[in-house]
Amino acid sequence: MIIYEKVNFLSGQNMIPENASMEKDLVQLKERVEEMSLDLRNIVTLLQSPQRSISRRGVLFDLLRDEAREKALMRLDAGMAKRCDMRKDCRQRFVGLLDDNLNLLERPRITEEDIRSRLDNLQSLRTEAVPGRCDGCFDEMGSLFQQQLELMRSLKLYKGREDVLNGIEGLPENEVVRDLLEPLSNVQRMVILKALSKIPRSFSELSSITNLRGGNLLFHLQRLTASEMISQRSGRGEYALSERGMRALEMVSDMYQRTSRFEKTRSFEENL
Repeated sequence: MIIYEKVNFLSGQNMIPENASMEKDLVQLKERVEEMSLDLRNIVTLLQSPQRSISRRGVLFDLLRDEAREKALMRLDAGMAKRCDMRKDCRQRFVGLLDDNLNLLERPRITEEDIRSRLDNLQSLRTEAVPGRCDGCFDEMGSLFQQQLELMRSLKLYKGREDVLNGIEGLPENEVVRDLLEPLSNVQRMVILKALSKIPRSFSELSSITNLRGGNLLFHLQRLTASEMISQRSGRGEYALSERGMRALEMVSDMYQRTSRFEKTRSFEENL
């Protein structure tokens, strides 16, 4: 919610075209954007397809970034003040901020901290602006920032505060506890998952790592197998971490680091 309030502040709806020439530019821009929209939707669909190879996805991300950049530059050029001796310098700095946002598309996940830091950069730039004179340009920049957030959402790379809260509301409690929390709520099972995070391991190797023998180890392996966190290769072969198990570990790691940072920050603030 905080990020949305900042974006709304930076993208107010008070921009008024300076003259008829700007109105003509906006009409032409709208026509061009409509032409590009279908291409963007097709690229997004391809990126979300699980059948695409990693190399193919890399090419598609490059296409998407280039297309989104072209679209943003067209809007920026049409929306910025035409008669201003600061236009060239401001445009260069705006483009740098927009490119920095688009570089986030290469990441597997975009966090609140990523977005917040870029909003802070935009807000810092706005503190140097001349009140009244620069409002229109910053309104347009804020609007472009909002569009980039929506692109990140459509690619499922970023979830804002509101998205997270909506997701929490829809959680199926029984399934979450049974299939996710309960399998992870045991020290020995966490040891097993961590041991399998890099390479598959045999029963004897896991026995040595966990100090569990026979039926005790088998119980935990069966529990993790039933929840699809791990799988066993060829009957009595090695145990390997599944994609589901890797995502669960990544989630736990991220949650632990985020909550640890929060506790450290709060402790530091309390001691000031």
